[in-house]
Amino acid sequence: MAFNGSLPEINNGRLAMLGFLAALGCEVFTGKPVLAQLAGNGSTILTWVLLVTAGTAVPILRGIKNEEAFGPLTPERELFNGRAAMIGFASLLIAEAFRGSALF
Repeated sequence: MAFNGSLPEINNGRLAMLGFLAALGCEVFTGKPVLAQLAGNGSTILTWVLLVTAGTAVPILRGIKNEEAFGPLTPERELFNGRAAMIGFASLLIAEAFRGSALF
């Protein structure tokens, strides 16, 4: 498997959407910044990464095309939301690095 095609971007986008939402929720409830959350939950994060990656890779590697909309959700919107989440997660890390504490 090469690092081209749709798999890397779809997978990273899905992981970024999950990661941003999880980081935001944990910050609101615990007050811990993202890096502190990552340091204390390595096995849980690895499990989610493996599950999302497997769930993304298996249909793509089997040649199943994701061209149908699911209500208002389309593959194009998923790509857009994934890209926004990647930028959002990176921005959250940068903002917390400059601030020195949790953003939310």
